[in-house]
Amino acid sequence: MSLETSETIPVKAYSYLRCSTPEQMQGDTFRRQLALAEAYAAKRGWELDKTLKLHDMGVSAFRGRNAVEGTLGAFLEHVRSSEVPSGSILLIESLDRLSRQEIDEALWLFLDIIRSGVTIVTLLDEMEYSREALKGPMGSVSLIVSLFILSRAHEESATKARRLKEAWSDKRRKAVESNVPLTGIIPAWLRLSSGREKVELIPERAFIVERIFQETLSGLGQHQIASRLNAEGVEPWGRGAYWHRSYIAKILTNDAVIGTMTPHTLDYVDGKRTRTPQDPIKGYYPAAISEELWLDVQAMKQGKVARRRGRHASKPVSHMLARLAACPVCGGSMSRVNKGARSRPSLVCARARTKAGCTYKSVRIDQLEEAIVERLPERLWDAPAGERSSELDKQVVNLEAELERVVRELENVERAIREGGEARTLVRMMRELEGEYEEARDTLRRLEAQRAEVAGLTVQSRIERLMGTLEPQEGDPLDVRGINAAMLTVFKRVTVDYQHGVLDFEWLHGGSVELPYALPLDLA
Repeated sequence: MSLETSETIPVKAYSYLRCSTPEQMQGDTFRRQLALAEAYAAKRGWELDKTLKLHDMGVSAFRGRNAVEGTLGAFLEHVRSSEVPSGSILLIESLDRLSRQEIDEALWLFLDIIRSGVTIVTLLDEMEYSREALKGPMGSVSLIVSLFILSRAHEESATKARRLKEAWSDKRRKAVESNVPLTGIIPAWLRLSSGREKVELIPERAFIVERIFQETLSGLGQHQIASRLNAEGVEPWGRGAYWHRSYIAKILTNDAVIGTMTPHTLDYVDGKRTRTPQDPIKGYYPAAISEELWLDVQAMKQGKVARRRGRHASKPVSHMLARLAACPVCGGSMSRVNKGARSRPSLVCARARTKAGCTYKSVRIDQLEEAIVERLPERLWDAPAGERSSELDKQVVNLEAELERVVRELENVERAIREGGEARTLVRMMRELEGEYEEARDTLRRLEAQRAEVAGLTVQSRIERLMGTLEPQEGDPLDVRGINAAMLTVFKRVTVDYQHGVLDFEWLHGGSVELPYALPLDLA
């Protein structure tokens, strides 16, 4: 059915132009679509509207973004508000410019436009789709044709997406098998070799990475490390004008420093693009630091009672129990106080100090430190094997069994789809199972990392480091900051039980050890 042009009021036509990729924007796609629209409007005597720029450049129609976030969605709003008059024409190169979604979603969009009184004209085949046309004798044929075109558009996009996913899977396989770089986007302390066949360290930057970890382990805060780098004139990496605390924090949490790369896939969850982490590839990058140093810093970060921030963040550690000391009454942190030249520095419950409750009781720091140096080394030999280790082992075994179950169910669903089962229901089941698999896999990674942190050899090496700080070489002074940093990798907190005259050290990997430092209050 053709459209007749009014002699007095010309029919208004709107040209909708869309391309999916930036490459198409730079090419001939935009010019070709516009030329087709202008030529056809002139041929039919329609007035081509220039006020609404219906241009979705670099916007995909596969997920319907153009109808939700793009100018096509804005056009539909103008139609509903009658700013675009009923009887207007929407010119598009072909129906696949309108939508590449699954057929049910694409058909709803197609019919929604037509029901609003707008006629869709496809320029390549000069087909016209309107309410009148679909009601006419050839209406069913036109509808079948539109269904076929929309279905084919979705299948083409789905095939392209599947092939792209397979290509990335193949690249990932090659990365694992032959260490071929998966992507040119790499951390700032690395570079691609001249032939782009491998990733290599930038020596001077790798040195900075190791320095950041070593200084963190020695007790320096992120702000202080950044300030030192800026003061020394060390050139920042990337686009930053200077070193930021946030960038130091990013480096300290990026396991690429020990050579691990975690690829991601882009998935759509509830219509939103979501980056989903895949299985990490260990040894993909050259390591900038040792795994032992990495685990020590992660343990230190987890073991802290509180991070040093604000105006005291850059001050040196003043006593061995900094960020570890806890009140025996309320369980809160204890802070250092010094009331003048005649007094000795002491620890006091932070809550009591600010008059927020609890008991104000000061404990001399020199007494505590003397007991730590004299009596803690002998108790370090009795470190528990790790109460959490066996429990973590059980959780890991259970999760591995859960993953096996989900994989079996996924295989059953895939088999049912191939045998012609109810596609929509089976696809929904598959998505739910894939969600369960990803959640269980991510949890398993976390548990394995925790289990690595409580492993005997790792804990033993940290204890030995602490022993070394408590027993310096003859003639060397005690390194208070080094002792504090070493204890943060071994202990979760230390309760200063002044009522019983003991220090209660809680191990990061479970259990505790008591250390007397004074007589109980009732005997003193």
